[in-house]
Parts: sequence; C-alpha cells; structure tokens
Amino acid sequence: DIRSETKFRRLKAFAESAKISGLAKKGRPGVLVFDGEKEPIRAFLSNARSLRYLDFYHVDTVPIPPHTTHRLANGRVGLHEVEDMAELVQALDDISMKEWFRQNMGMAKGP
Repeated sequence: DIRSETKFRRLKAFAESAKISGLAKKGRPGVLVFDGEKEPIRAFLSNARSLRYLDFYHVDTVPIPPHTTHRLANGRVGLHEVEDMAELVQALDDISMKEWFRQNMGMAKGP
C-alpha cells in the first residue's frame, strides 16, 4: 500500500534525487514503475526500502525495448502519480511494456 502522504513525499524526493522518471499508483496495491539507468534505480530502491514498507517488493528490472521512442512519464524526472491501474497500464503500453508489467504483476490473461 502507498497511503502515507509523508512516505509518498519522501518517495518523490528519492526519485528526484536519483534523477529517474517514474509513475506511482497510490492505494492498494501501491505500484511504482521507473525508467532510468541501473545505478540510479538501485539508489532509489535502497532509499525506498528505508521507509520500511511491510510489503515492498522489487519485481524486476529490464531495459526498455530499443525500438521505443516514448519514455515513461515523458522522461520527466521524478515520481508522477496516476489515478488508477488502467492509467498505469496505458502508460506502459505506450512504451511497449504492458505485457511485461501484466505478467510480472500476475495480471496476465490465460491461454
């Protein structure tokens, strides 16, 4: 869950400090998806773990497909809030990462 405004503000500060772009869906489940270089993402994850979320899981790190011309959050540094999971999935579809996300979140459609 991402419900605490204080923790959310700290997550935003961590993203800006690491100079990575990300989208966040607050509530349950709380979901963060980031676009950036490997080391800055590691720094962000280390800081996020320091907030002691009980169920914080780093699911996967993969490169964005090379043919993609769009970037997550249009490449704007920082954490940007989306209203719901549908908006998050649409943003990931725009960068050809929808299926990766759905599979890793256990949302993949069956055969």
